[in-house]
Amino acid sequence: MSSTRFSRKGIVLLLPLILNGAAGLQQPLPALPTGGLSLTRQAASSIASAFQDGINRQIVKLPLSESMYSNKEEGFVADRAIGWQGGPQETYRFLVPLATELLKELSCRMVEESGGLVAKVNQQILLDFDGSALLTSEHPLGAVHDVQAMIQPNTDDYYLKTISKIEEQFSDTKGKSKRLFLIVNPAWKDKSSWGFFGAAKAQKIIFDRYETTFAIDQFVVRGQKLSLLRTWDQEWVVFLTPMPYESIKEGPKVIGTFTERPTYSEIDALLVSTS
Repeated sequence: MSSTRFSRKGIVLLLPLILNGAAGLQQPLPALPTGGLSLTRQAASSIASAFQDGINRQIVKLPLSESMYSNKEEGFVADRAIGWQGGPQETYRFLVPLATELLKELSCRMVEESGGLVAKVNQQILLDFDGSALLTSEHPLGAVHDVQAMIQPNTDDYYLKTISKIEEQFSDTKGKSKRLFLIVNPAWKDKSSWGFFGAAKAQKIIFDRYETTFAIDQFVVRGQKLSLLRTWDQEWVVFLTPMPYESIKEGPKVIGTFTERPTYSEIDALLVSTS
Protein backbone atom coordinates (compact mmCIF):
# COMPACT_ATOMS: atom_id res chain seq x y z
CA MET A 1 0.00 0.00 0.00
CA SER A 2 1.26 3.48 -0.83
CA SER A 3 0.39 6.68 0.95
CA THR A 4 0.47 10.29 -0.14
CA ARG A 5 3.02 12.89 0.79
CA PHE A 6 1.99 16.52 0.65
CA SER A 7 4.29 19.51 0.64
CA ARG A 8 3.73 23.20 0.05
CA LYS A 9 5.06 22.69 -3.53
CA GLY A 10 3.00 19.70 -4.59
CA ILE A 11 2.11 16.06 -4.10
CA VAL A 12 4.23 12.96 -4.52
CA LEU A 13 3.68 9.32 -3.70
CA LEU A 14 5.41 7.98 -0.64
CA LEU A 15 5.83 4.40 0.51
CA PRO A 16 5.57 3.76 4.26
CA LEU A 17 9.37 4.06 4.39
CA ILE A 18 11.35 7.26 4.09
CA LEU A 19 14.98 7.75 3.11
CA ASN A 20 17.38 8.80 5.81
CA GLY A 21 19.70 11.02 3.81
CA ALA A 22 22.46 11.12 6.41
CA ALA A 23 22.84 7.36 6.63
CA GLY A 24 21.43 6.37 3.24
CA LEU A 25 19.09 3.96 4.97
CA GLN A 26 15.36 3.48 4.77
CA GLN A 27 13.63 4.36 8.02
CA PRO A 28 10.09 3.17 8.81
CA LEU A 29 7.43 5.69 9.66
CA PRO A 30 6.49 5.76 13.35
CA ALA A 31 3.49 3.79 14.58
CA LEU A 32 0.59 5.51 16.29
CA PRO A 33 0.72 4.72 20.05
CA THR A 34 -1.95 2.31 21.26
CA GLY A 35 -2.02 3.23 24.94
CA GLY A 36 -0.51 5.28 27.72
CA LEU A 37 2.68 3.21 28.04
CA SER A 38 3.50 3.20 24.34
CA LEU A 39 2.70 6.92 24.19
CA THR A 40 5.08 7.90 27.00
CA ARG A 41 7.84 5.69 25.59
CA GLN A 42 7.51 7.12 22.09
CA ALA A 43 7.30 10.69 23.36
CA ALA A 44 10.30 10.23 25.67
CA SER A 45 12.36 8.73 22.87
CA SER A 46 11.56 11.65 20.56
CA ILE A 47 12.21 14.30 23.21
CA ALA A 48 15.49 12.67 24.30
CA SER A 49 16.70 12.46 20.69
CA ALA A 50 15.99 16.15 20.16
CA PHE A 51 17.81 17.02 23.40
CA GLN A 52 20.84 15.02 22.24
CA ASP A 53 20.74 17.11 19.06
CA GLY A 54 21.02 20.26 21.17
CA ILE A 55 17.33 21.19 21.44
CA ASN A 56 16.73 21.90 25.14
CA ARG A 57 13.63 24.13 24.75
CA GLN A 58 10.79 22.03 23.40
CA ILE A 59 7.03 22.04 22.86
CA VAL A 60 5.16 18.76 23.42
CA LYS A 61 1.50 18.11 22.65
CA LEU A 62 -0.12 15.08 24.27
CA PRO A 63 -3.59 13.82 23.31
CA LEU A 64 -6.48 14.35 25.72
CA SER A 65 -7.94 10.86 25.46
CA GLU A 66 -9.95 9.72 28.44
CA SER A 67 -9.85 6.09 27.28
CA MET A 68 -6.06 6.14 27.25
CA TYR A 69 -5.63 7.53 30.73
CA SER A 70 -8.13 5.15 32.33
CA ASN A 71 -7.01 2.14 30.26
CA LYS A 72 -10.48 1.45 28.93
CA GLU A 73 -11.02 -1.24 26.33
CA GLU A 74 -12.07 1.18 23.61
CA GLY A 75 -8.41 1.72 22.78
CA PHE A 76 -6.37 4.81 22.06
CA VAL A 77 -8.98 7.41 21.21
CA ALA A 78 -12.25 8.02 23.01
CA ASP A 79 -14.47 9.57 20.35
CA ARG A 80 -15.98 12.04 22.79
CA ALA A 81 -12.46 13.26 23.59
CA ILE A 82 -11.82 14.39 20.01
CA GLY A 83 -12.10 18.16 19.99
CA TRP A 84 -12.70 18.00 23.74
CA GLN A 85 -14.27 21.24 24.92
CA GLY A 86 -13.63 20.62 28.61
CA GLY A 87 -12.17 23.54 30.57
CA PRO A 88 -8.48 23.74 31.49
CA GLN A 89 -9.09 22.51 35.03
CA GLU A 90 -10.73 19.37 33.64
CA THR A 91 -8.04 18.70 31.04
CA TYR A 92 -5.41 19.33 33.73
CA ARG A 93 -6.80 16.38 35.67
CA PHE A 94 -5.99 14.01 32.80
CA LEU A 95 -2.84 15.65 31.53
CA VAL A 96 -0.71 15.91 34.67
CA PRO A 97 -0.55 12.14 35.42
CA LEU A 98 0.50 11.46 31.83
CA ALA A 99 3.11 14.24 31.86
CA THR A 100 4.43 12.91 35.18
CA GLU A 101 4.94 9.45 33.69
CA LEU A 102 6.61 11.04 30.69
CA LEU A 103 9.16 12.82 32.91
CA LYS A 104 9.91 9.58 34.75
CA GLU A 105 10.47 7.79 31.45
CA LEU A 106 12.72 10.61 30.30
CA SER A 107 14.85 10.31 33.43
CA CYS A 108 15.75 6.74 32.43
CA ARG A 109 16.34 7.47 28.74
CA MET A 110 18.45 10.59 29.08
CA VAL A 111 20.97 9.11 31.52
CA GLU A 112 22.26 5.67 30.49
CA GLU A 113 24.07 5.01 33.77
CA SER A 114 20.99 5.70 35.91
CA GLY A 115 20.80 2.01 36.86
CA GLY A 116 17.03 2.01 36.65
CA LEU A 117 16.66 4.78 39.22
CA VAL A 118 13.61 6.91 38.46
CA ALA A 119 13.38 10.63 39.05
CA LYS A 120 11.08 12.16 41.63
CA VAL A 121 8.52 14.50 40.08
CA ASN A 122 7.26 17.51 42.04
CA GLN A 123 4.27 19.64 41.09
CA GLN A 124 3.78 23.37 41.58
CA ILE A 125 0.44 24.95 40.71
CA LEU A 126 0.90 28.14 38.68
CA LEU A 127 -2.61 29.56 38.14
CA ASP A 128 -5.33 27.24 39.38
CA PHE A 129 -8.12 28.72 37.25
CA ASP A 130 -5.95 28.18 34.15
CA GLY A 131 -5.23 24.57 35.01
CA SER A 132 -1.52 25.33 34.69
CA ALA A 133 1.39 23.90 36.63
CA LEU A 134 5.15 23.44 36.64
CA LEU A 135 6.45 19.88 37.01
CA THR A 136 10.05 19.35 38.09
CA SER A 137 11.79 16.01 37.61
CA GLU A 138 14.59 15.63 40.19
CA HIS A 139 17.09 13.05 38.95
CA PRO A 140 18.78 10.81 41.54
CA LEU A 141 22.18 11.32 39.86
CA GLY A 142 22.17 15.07 40.26
CA ALA A 143 20.46 18.33 39.35
CA VAL A 144 22.26 18.57 36.01
CA HIS A 145 19.84 15.89 34.77
CA ASP A 146 16.69 17.56 36.13
CA VAL A 147 13.84 18.41 33.73
CA GLN A 148 11.03 20.95 34.02
CA ALA A 149 7.69 20.96 32.21
CA MET A 150 5.16 23.79 32.12
CA ILE A 151 1.63 22.42 31.75
CA GLN A 152 -1.10 24.24 29.77
CA PRO A 153 0.18 27.83 29.61
CA ASN A 154 -1.99 30.27 27.71
CA THR A 155 -1.51 33.69 26.12
CA ASP A 156 -1.55 35.64 29.38
CA ASP A 157 1.64 37.72 29.65
CA TYR A 158 2.26 36.00 32.99
CA TYR A 159 3.38 32.87 31.15
CA LEU A 160 5.81 34.64 28.83
CA LYS A 161 7.42 36.23 31.90
CA THR A 162 7.47 32.87 33.72
CA ILE A 163 9.00 31.09 30.72
CA SER A 164 11.77 33.71 30.55
CA LYS A 165 12.40 33.33 34.27
CA ILE A 166 12.60 29.51 34.02
CA GLU A 167 15.10 29.82 31.17
CA GLU A 168 17.26 32.19 33.21
CA GLN A 169 17.15 30.14 36.41
CA PHE A 170 16.90 26.58 35.07
CA SER A 171 17.25 25.63 31.41
CA ASP A 172 19.65 28.25 30.04
CA THR A 173 21.48 29.54 33.09
CA LYS A 174 24.70 31.29 32.08
CA GLY A 175 27.81 29.29 32.87
CA LYS A 176 25.92 26.02 33.42
CA SER A 177 25.00 23.04 31.25
CA LYS A 178 21.72 23.44 29.43
CA ARG A 179 18.81 21.51 30.91
CA LEU A 180 15.60 20.32 29.31
CA PHE A 181 12.52 22.53 29.57
CA LEU A 182 9.22 21.41 28.05
CA ILE A 183 6.07 23.40 27.31
CA VAL A 184 3.29 20.79 27.37
CA ASN A 185 -0.08 21.35 25.67
CA PRO A 186 0.03 25.14 25.37
CA ALA A 187 -3.35 26.76 24.79
CA TRP A 188 -2.15 28.85 21.84
CA LYS A 189 -2.23 27.83 18.17
CA ASP A 190 0.31 30.25 16.74
CA LYS A 191 1.43 33.83 17.27
CA SER A 192 -1.95 35.12 16.11
CA SER A 193 -3.43 33.75 19.34
CA TRP A 194 -1.82 36.71 21.12
CA GLY A 195 -3.54 39.28 18.94
CA PHE A 196 -1.98 42.22 17.17
CA PHE A 197 -0.12 43.70 20.14
CA GLY A 198 1.27 40.48 21.64
CA ALA A 199 2.21 38.54 18.49
CA ALA A 200 5.69 40.01 18.05
CA LYS A 201 6.66 39.30 21.66
CA ALA A 202 5.35 35.74 21.45
CA GLN A 203 7.26 35.20 18.20
CA LYS A 204 10.49 36.35 19.83
CA ILE A 205 10.12 34.37 23.06
CA ILE A 206 8.35 31.21 21.84
CA PHE A 207 8.14 30.56 18.13
CA ASP A 208 11.68 31.60 17.21
CA ARG A 209 13.21 29.54 20.02
CA TYR A 210 11.09 26.46 20.78
CA GLU A 211 10.79 23.33 18.63
CA THR A 212 7.82 20.98 18.57
CA THR A 213 9.53 17.63 19.12
CA PHE A 214 6.50 15.42 19.76
CA ALA A 215 2.82 15.98 19.06
CA ILE A 216 -0.39 14.03 18.57
CA ASP A 217 -3.54 15.78 17.39
CA GLN A 218 -6.87 13.97 16.95
CA PHE A 219 -9.91 15.09 14.97
CA VAL A 220 -12.75 13.98 12.73
CA VAL A 221 -12.90 15.00 9.06
CA ARG A 222 -15.77 13.93 6.78
CA GLY A 223 -16.87 11.45 9.44
CA GLN A 224 -13.43 9.82 9.54
CA LYS A 225 -11.26 9.64 12.64
CA LEU A 226 -7.78 11.01 11.96
CA SER A 227 -4.65 11.29 14.08
CA LEU A 228 -1.70 13.52 13.28
CA LEU A 229 1.67 12.41 14.71
CA ARG A 230 4.93 14.35 14.83
CA THR A 231 8.19 12.89 16.16
CA TRP A 232 11.58 14.52 16.15
CA ASP A 233 13.14 12.40 13.39
CA GLN A 234 10.07 12.28 11.13
CA GLU A 235 7.61 14.45 9.24
CA TRP A 236 3.98 14.92 10.26
CA VAL A 237 2.24 11.58 9.66
CA VAL A 238 -1.54 11.33 9.12
CA PHE A 239 -3.29 8.15 10.32
CA LEU A 240 -6.80 6.99 9.48
CA THR A 241 -8.43 4.96 12.27
CA PRO A 242 -11.68 2.99 11.89
CA MET A 243 -14.55 4.14 14.08
CA PRO A 244 -15.68 1.70 16.81
CA TYR A 245 -18.97 1.03 15.01
CA GLU A 246 -17.23 0.05 11.76
CA SER A 247 -16.66 -3.63 10.94
CA ILE A 248 -13.04 -3.00 9.89
CA LYS A 249 -10.71 -4.66 12.38
CA GLU A 250 -7.37 -3.31 11.18
CA GLY A 251 -5.57 -0.67 13.21
CA PRO A 252 -4.58 2.87 12.22
CA LYS A 253 -3.04 3.15 8.76
CA VAL A 254 -0.83 5.84 7.28
CA ILE A 255 -2.51 7.83 4.53
CA GLY A 256 0.05 10.59 4.06
CA THR A 257 2.82 12.77 5.45
CA PHE A 258 3.53 16.49 5.49
CA THR A 259 6.81 18.34 5.82
CA GLU A 260 5.07 20.95 7.99
CA ARG A 261 2.03 20.74 10.20
CA PRO A 262 -0.90 20.55 7.75
CA THR A 263 -3.87 22.87 7.75
CA TYR A 264 -7.41 21.54 7.97
CA SER A 265 -7.91 22.14 4.24
CA GLU A 266 -4.77 20.17 3.40
CA ILE A 267 -5.91 17.25 5.53
CA ASP A 268 -9.34 17.40 3.90
CA ALA A 269 -7.74 17.29 0.43
CA LEU A 270 -5.59 14.35 1.49
CA LEU A 271 -8.62 12.42 2.73
CA VAL A 272 -10.48 13.07 -0.52
CA SER A 273 -7.49 11.93 -2.61
CA THR A 274 -7.16 8.65 -0.72
CA SER A 275 -10.86 7.75 -0.45
